[in-house]
Amino acid sequence: VARAEGVEAPAVTQVKIEPLVWTEDKETPKDVMAFAGPAPERANGRAAMLAFASFASTELSTHTPALEQISSGIVPAVLLSLTLSVATIMPKVVSGSSLAELHAAASGENLGAGDGVSKALALFDSNLELWLGRLAMIGVAGLIAVETVKGDAFF
Repeated sequence: VARAEGVEAPAVTQVKIEPLVWTEDKETPKDVMAFAGPAPERANGRAAMLAFASFASTELSTHTPALEQISSGIVPAVLLSLTLSVATIMPKVVSGSSLAELHAAASGENLGAGDGVSKALALFDSNLELWLGRLAMIGVAGLIAVETVKGDAFF
C-alpha cells in the first residue's frame, strides 16, 4: 500500500473488553416465600382466579355451592395449588434471576414498547396480575360468605 508523503497513518488504540459478569441471584427461598415476598401473593392470586372461574361456572351449570364443590374436590384443589406455587417460582429457577427483578421487568412500560405483538404483551402487566388476583381472592371469600349466610348457591 502506497502512502502519500506527509500523511501519517492513524494511531491504533487498543480497547480492553471486560469479561461479561452475571450478577449473582442472592434471593433465597426464604425471601421468595416470605409474607411480603414475590411468590405467595401471586400464587394465591392465580389460584383464586382459577377457583372463582371454576366456582362460578359450576354454580351456573349445576347450582352446587362453592363449599360443597371444595369438599368434594379437596385433593385436586390442593394439587392445583401446589402446581401453581411451583409454576410461580419456576421462572426464577430457569432464568437464574430473582423473582423481584423478573416481576419488575414485566411491566406494561417494558412490554409495550412497540406495535403489534409488543402492544398486546403490555396487557400481561405484572401489576395488573397482582390486582386481578387480589380481586379474585376477595371474590372467592365473598362468594363463600354470601353462600354461608344464604344457605344456597349464589348463582
